[in-house]
Amino acid sequence: MRRGTAADVQRVRHVLSGLAFPAAKWQLIIHAEEYGADAATRTDLWALPTGTYDSAAAVVAAMGLTAAPPRRSFRSAPPAQAAARDLPRR
Repeated sequence: MRRGTAADVQRVRHVLSGLAFPAAKWQLIIHAEEYGADAATRTDLWALPTGTYDSAAAVVAAMGLTAAPPRRSFRSAPPAQAAARDLPRR
């Protein structure tokens, strides 16, 4: 399975938005070409197995694209500490 970025998954979903599902492979390709999809997206669609896809998510899964897992979040910053009170100088 190929790891894609969230941007790759979003790109494919965006290109296929507006397409009525279920859709055959040839319909995906025609829709992408009419949309003006980039060469990488068209190549990925051509590489799909022949068949009918129920949704854009099914297409993304068939392409082997998975969104990269979110990065681990860092600990939140500790609350700001109050400034030390001015103590009398000796």
